[in-house]
Amino acid sequence: MEGYSLLHVASKVGEQKNESLGTSIVITVQGKYLLSGSPGYSSGGGDEIGKGEVFNLMPLMGAASSENNNNNGTEAALNTTATSTTLLTERFVDMLFTNSTSGDRCGAAVASDPFGRRLAIGCPSTTGLGYVKVFGWDFTSSSPKQVLPTLYGKEIGDGFGVNIALGYRNASLNNENDDRTLAIGSNAGYAQLWGSKDGVWYRLDDEDGGLLNHPEGKEGGEVTVSLPGKGGKLYVGYPSFDNDRGMVRSFIELGKTDITNVSLTERFEGNSFLQGNRQGDRFGADIDTDAAGQFVAIGAGGGGYVRAISLYADATSEEVEIRNVGNEIRPDSNDGEEESNISIGSSSMSDFGSSVATGRVPYRGCKICNFELNGRRVAVGSSAGFRVYQYVEDESRWYQIAEQVSDGGMVEVSMSPDTVYLGVGTPNAEDGRGVLDAYKILDQEAMKMKMKKGESMPSSTGSDSGRGGGKGGLTKPARPNQAI
Repeated sequence: MEGYSLLHVASKVGEQKNESLGTSIVITVQGKYLLSGSPGYSSGGGDEIGKGEVFNLMPLMGAASSENNNNNGTEAALNTTATSTTLLTERFVDMLFTNSTSGDRCGAAVASDPFGRRLAIGCPSTTGLGYVKVFGWDFTSSSPKQVLPTLYGKEIGDGFGVNIALGYRNASLNNENDDRTLAIGSNAGYAQLWGSKDGVWYRLDDEDGGLLNHPEGKEGGEVTVSLPGKGGKLYVGYPSFDNDRGMVRSFIELGKTDITNVSLTERFEGNSFLQGNRQGDRFGADIDTDAAGQFVAIGAGGGGYVRAISLYADATSEEVEIRNVGNEIRPDSNDGEEESNISIGSSSMSDFGSSVATGRVPYRGCKICNFELNGRRVAVGSSAGFRVYQYVEDESRWYQIAEQVSDGGMVEVSMSPDTVYLGVGTPNAEDGRGVLDAYKILDQEAMKMKMKKGESMPSSTGSDSGRGGGKGGLTKPARPNQAI
């Protein structure tokens, strides 16, 4: 699919060796803010206390600062002075890691509601109980206020907080205690779901029965979680299921209007769409959904693929079906035929799918596309770099529209809900300092439409959209687009 390019907006290298900046990342609506975790960060309080940081992208994105932003990657007001050497310097520091101690590894997971009003950080301590904190933020304070009690894991070293997701229930801009939903995964075979009301947490899963526990009862199994921005649904991954075949379970909240009386019901139990193809695939290694939870991308980091599914409701029935969206996304396929020279970097991309991000795509020519989104996009991370794919409904096919190479190890990806803005973390790069990159996906065809109307066209770094040079960065321009 022709007509797309990446505009590399800025980079940030971690301050300390082994800080692991970019281990977890979230980019908010319209690409305004980029939240990143650095679990290896150390200070006077101890080693590996970890931290979280919020970077302000608005001065660099330009268009993102406008509430009337043309959200399809074609905004003429885009700040075109950003280059591959621009640094992410405007940040909101001293946040999220207060009172941490050695081994807490805060920032191993970070989460945000779609707007950045609530920020969460997971601290899967290696020396004590893991915990998760949620903060309220007014978009200006350098010290956001913790607005809900800290949640703690069951046992020391169980990895509670290694994976988290945050959604909103009844959010308002003026209510300090507006409602949120928080899902928490662990490395000990269990997950938890919590909801807040008036500053109080309520447990939403079956605490006694272990509803979200590993299906095989594994106490050492990794559990991943994903929530749509609007809450109400929950996806839980168990990549170690059936000798690492992996599976994902889907839940829906019943009675969600009264948070004190919510129950979770599992949907599609045992559905083959929600299990890996074979043992070793680690299906469910990462999961991401669109804002409504109707479109889901599931990474199989051991099998090297991503499966996209959608929930389909017939207008004449209350039944909801689960369907595959196109073919599985793989790095080595083109309409089922093997390609030559398809691996980016020196890696075979066998861990392709270890990180996934997804959302809905604005249609070309849209002026205000906050809600009128007609396509799907998936970003996929691996130890070789990342790729971005777009789904074409008429052809039922995924097309690669962008790619970047990494020589710094595993790449984490996050996309804004409208899929225009992309955050990329390479935590092992630069001697473990970690590298954080921000991109904007440009739709060249839509920009041409704007040019015909006499509007200015932002410059693209498509021919040099990586960080350029430097050890451990994203270094090579995108290769030609391919269909898979």
